[in-house]
Amino acid sequence: IGGIKMFSKILYPTKFDEFSLPILKSLVCLKSAGLKEIVLLYVIDEDAIYFAKESELPVDIEKIKDSVNKKMQEYIDYLKSTGLEAKTKIVSGKVVNELIKEANLENVSLIVTGRHKRHMMDELFIGSTTDGVIKKSSLPVLVIKYHTIKMIEGKLTEQFCPNLFRKILYATDWSEHSERAKNYMPFLYNAGAREAVIVHVMEDGSRQDRELKLNALKQDFEKIGFKVSYHLIHGKPYKEIINLASEQDVSLILMGSLGKGFIKGILLGSVSQRVLEYSDRSVFIVK
Repeated sequence: IGGIKMFSKILYPTKFDEFSLPILKSLVCLKSAGLKEIVLLYVIDEDAIYFAKESELPVDIEKIKDSVNKKMQEYIDYLKSTGLEAKTKIVSGKVVNELIKEANLENVSLIVTGRHKRHMMDELFIGSTTDGVIKKSSLPVLVIKYHTIKMIEGKLTEQFCPNLFRKILYATDWSEHSERAKNYMPFLYNAGAREAVIVHVMEDGSRQDRELKLNALKQDFEKIGFKVSYHLIHGKPYKEIINLASEQDVSLILMGSLGKGFIKGILLGSVSQRVLEYSDRSVFIVK
């Protein structure tokens, strides 16, 4: 897979939440991995419009568009100041459908979204939009957890970018999707990643065979320039991946969306879905 395509054009849907701009700023280091353009997308949710009209609340679409354009200007100015191309799109419809449609129309190579913690709970909430996009889109999705930003908020612009790609946990079962995810490692290195933690969670099979495969992966990643460790663990895959990510203090979990043995027709494997839902680390899902 060519590096130029991997990160060259990103779709970034926004609702102008508290951390929308900091998340956008965190992506700039992907320039060194081939990023050229970011498409900023705002979807006017037709369901929300419908319910507002049903409740006899006034809805002025043009006024909404004007307001969005004004807010987008700060994002555009920032991206242009970094030398990146910026494009804005405002569309109406069902959010997930429009997001996938625009990603295809714009021929982007990656979709980036942000997620926050649930109120009053420690668990992360991936949200129906992100969940829907991952299930329905054929594109890789990078889900940045707001929690990551809060930890280093003091010197956000300088620190957040390298921190996002500082240390990668790569979870593998040697399935087709895992192998695709592996192809991103050289480009994450170019974006600032320097440490790699490889993990395979065994449920059955030969330990010796897995050790050999993990050692071969370790050598591959060391050739790229990474400092590498690997872990062969028994247990429930999603729990072990989440625990190891915390123990190793990784900044990003990289994994395929489907592993081996999943029933045909299930679009998102339960392992990646649960890691995405419950880990407090940012997660990069490759289809």
